[in-house]
Amino acid sequence: MTFAALKRSAARGTAALPAHQSGLAIAVALLIASAGASTAQDTILEREFSNAAVMGQTDVGISKGSVVIAPIPFSNPMIEHGLTLGAGYLFNLPGSKPSGAGIAALKTSNGSEGIGGGFNLNFADGLWSVGLIGGEATLFYDFPLSNTADLPLKQTGKLYAFTVSRAVNSKLSAGVSLSYLDSTLGLDVPGFEDLPPILRPDANVTVGKINIHAAYDTRDDTFFPTQGALIKGSLAYGEELDAIFDGEIPVIDRHYSKGVASASRYAPLGKNGILAANASICGASDSAPFFDGCGVGMANGLRGFGTLDDLASWSAGAQVEYRGRLTERIGYVGFVGLGIGGDTFADMSLDQGGFAAGFGLRYRISKQFGLDYAIDYARNDAQEEFLYITLGQRF
Repeated sequence: MTFAALKRSAARGTAALPAHQSGLAIAVALLIASAGASTAQDTILEREFSNAAVMGQTDVGISKGSVVIAPIPFSNPMIEHGLTLGAGYLFNLPGSKPSGAGIAALKTSNGSEGIGGGFNLNFADGLWSVGLIGGEATLFYDFPLSNTADLPLKQTGKLYAFTVSRAVNSKLSAGVSLSYLDSTLGLDVPGFEDLPPILRPDANVTVGKINIHAAYDTRDDTFFPTQGALIKGSLAYGEELDAIFDGEIPVIDRHYSKGVASASRYAPLGKNGILAANASICGASDSAPFFDGCGVGMANGLRGFGTLDDLASWSAGAQVEYRGRLTERIGYVGFVGLGIGGDTFADMSLDQGGFAAGFGLRYRISKQFGLDYAIDYARNDAQEEFLYITLGQRF
């Protein structure tokens, strides 16, 4: 299956799916991010939170952190409404950025469920960062075949990932991550067994992937930066380890590559406001599984675009957001975004993207770490509406 084939078969559909998310790997990462763990694989994470109780108000050390324990209701256009039960712990080691560990399980109104856990540890005066995640999930979601028809899918599997990074200096770091994904894709329709030809190569896949990443970070804070910049880039190579679709399609030698780059800038504006801007670009080979590819809403996290509505081999996006505070606890945002996509870099256009704008509210659940609970409403130029309930800022 190629993204070009998917694009021709899946025209812009309904607002059935949001930005992060997509497929099994995305949902497992969602689970772990919900628990408070941070990894380098955060390009499209949907960190779903709604309510949380935070305990602890001290500064540095493993015993001096912030505990988040919560039954978390959420709204996600991909897997509808649900509840995450999670427990996470955020803390700082001397001279290092925040670390975190957590576990989480979710259940949604459409039957999707999953469980996962992980940690991300920053230590040695900020020199090293090590992360590990693992989990399994069963997802039910719709794949848009046309403007009027969606294909109900069921995806199950497991994901494990290990990441290690080393600081070159106080601003620059680089590292590598290894991940393993075992995924099974099928129709969620009684009486039907065979997937359409465009989805058959992704029916049963076991993928191993290596990702080399680097970041240049001058932000003054990890969760709520008020000034500085963050520039990130990654190059990934994935190979199918052992997968043949019912013995009919030999794809043992299937492999793919993917590159993602993004830049974010933050600056004070007015007495209590922050102006934040982000630009990103993603490119993937045609042989990449659709749930690990590019596309507006898939790879850049633009609000107002369905994850699977604009699948493409290449995509780029830009968004600007104003973040204001009404009180120490309560804040608000207003944002606009633009995304384009295409089969090649030169072919990218608004035909596989568009404009979106919206507003949101923020509630500070951890004053120590500047961590906000977020509710965002977005509307795109196709008059589609989206509601996101997440933890933390979008970028």
